[in-house]
Amino acid sequence: MDQATIFTSVVNICLLIALAEIASSINARLNIPRIIGPLATGIIFGPKLLGGLSVFGHPLIEYNELVYVFAEVGAVLLLFGAGLHFTFTDLKQSGITSVTVAVMGVIIPYGLGLAASIILGYDWYVGMIIGGTMAATSIAISLKSLDELGKLGSQEAKIIIGAAVIDDVLALSLASVILTVIVTNAQMTITGIMFSLTRTLIVWLVLTIVSVQAIPRFLDWINKLKDRSGHLIEAAAILVCFGYAAFSGNLGISPFVGAFIAGMAMADSLHIDMIREFILKIEIIFVPLFFVVMGTSVDPNAILHANFLLILVLGVIAVLSKLVGCGVPAAWFTKDRTCGLRVGYGMISRGEIGLVIASIGVTYNILPSEVYTAIILMIFITSLVPPFLLKRSYKEDEKSVIELTVEI
Repeated sequence: MDQATIFTSVVNICLLIALAEIASSINARLNIPRIIGPLATGIIFGPKLLGGLSVFGHPLIEYNELVYVFAEVGAVLLLFGAGLHFTFTDLKQSGITSVTVAVMGVIIPYGLGLAASIILGYDWYVGMIIGGTMAATSIAISLKSLDELGKLGSQEAKIIIGAAVIDDVLALSLASVILTVIVTNAQMTITGIMFSLTRTLIVWLVLTIVSVQAIPRFLDWINKLKDRSGHLIEAAAILVCFGYAAFSGNLGISPFVGAFIAGMAMADSLHIDMIREFILKIEIIFVPLFFVVMGTSVDPNAILHANFLLILVLGVIAVLSKLVGCGVPAAWFTKDRTCGLRVGYGMISRGEIGLVIASIGVTYNILPSEVYTAIILMIFITSLVPPFLLKRSYKEDEKSVIELTVEI
């Protein structure tokens, strides 16, 4: 990549960030969830619409390797920031609830997605891919929505975050199983699948337990080395964040899960306020770009030739399977129907992990174009639904409190 291309890419990145922030501000004024802004920016200024317009022989906005790298950095920082608000104690307190919500939130969507695919006439391989994309929850959308609403410390938020992390671990394990079956044409047994899932979960749990003990001590040691004007704590936090993302990726676990583990380990540190303030500032550069790139995955032209029956079926299953699979167990454990509904709402969104699983089908020429388009639209639709549902739920709650106060 030459110097001119690098500078052009930097200009494009800055332009997309500015457009995303403008769209977010407009949404906020219109009482629409801010997160919809970057997603809409990705569609409108994506390579298939305005971004693809030719200006002096070049696309208006070029989505090259550097743009996607910045977007991936944004995803890692988003999950790292989530971990900073979620201590290991919080995870233990919502442990059984989160695990149950996660497991049911994988089994029910996967089973329904696979069954629907077979009923609609697709083969088992296509069904496995569709089921896999249904299983994975994208924590990013709901996390940002809860943060905007100021509910990141609520009971349902802790359950959603804990469950979504376990959910991603399970979904990625399923993805590895699917890939093994496709590549080797092997017949995987239930025992083999369970062994793979169990091994991955054990690795994740051990890494988490070790990290919450070691990382705060590491930061305390770093703090002794820094001077007044230094930023060693912030630098160490970034190092640990991306180090864990890379390490977990090499272990076969999502880099996003590794970043979350690093953040959660730092949440118990004495330096947490300093780290949160620093991450909040640098998120402005990277996080909006992640959501913009998610929006670019929607091809408006493909919608005109899409299988609308398949899109409808996948969309309905995607929403209902998480509401039932995640909302019912949450309501049961918390004895709170409203909390259960909010957990169900928060677990609806699919995202980066679903796209990774869908890409397996495309890479090995298993998914027909109409199925891939339907999956992309399902992921996008489920990204739009949670912010509206969560905002409406909390508004109704506030309205009830106001009405009760007036009566008193």
